[in-house]
Amino acid sequence: MGLNEIIAKLGSEKSVKGVFPLEGEFYKEVIKEECSVIESTMGMPLKNRALDEVLKRKAAVCIFCSYAFETPTDHVMVMEDCCGNRVGHDVPACMFNDYKDKPDLFWLCEDFVVYPNKAMDDIVMVMLPVKVQIVGEKEGAKDATLLFPATTTDILLRQHFGIPLDAPGLASAILAFDII
Repeated sequence: MGLNEIIAKLGSEKSVKGVFPLEGEFYKEVIKEECSVIESTMGMPLKNRALDEVLKRKAAVCIFCSYAFETPTDHVMVMEDCCGNRVGHDVPACMFNDYKDKPDLFWLCEDFVVYPNKAMDDIVMVMLPVKVQIVGEKEGAKDATLLFPATTTDILLRQHFGIPLDAPGLASAILAFDII
């Protein structure tokens, strides 16, 4: 299988509204924009390990999807101190019951917790890559990894592919993989 078959497989998913190859100069522009995001929305320094993984892959597509697409089953965003210790993280819906009654947590919002008893020196926000189940070696995609881009990159992708900026319930994602 090749890129066209992978795109067709992704496009056949109910939660996917559009799939487009990312190539050439536009892909370089997308990567440049994503690399320029060095702070989280809270002003905290940002490390984008998801982007690091995307850059290791030879092929990439942009997916416009509902939030039901590849619902995370593990952490996607974590806060780390200068020694790499986790001091906070998102809580995917499937893990909510594991955290909801823990007394040693502080909820920043409905799906993000912080451990107030941990040292909070030189904190950074870290975006983690998401491994996907939707495509794999059977479909010709090796080491597929998903990145949910920053708002500025999302806008760039939407404008380029003609997706309304205010499309409700629609997210952009970058899926990168090696073609077998």
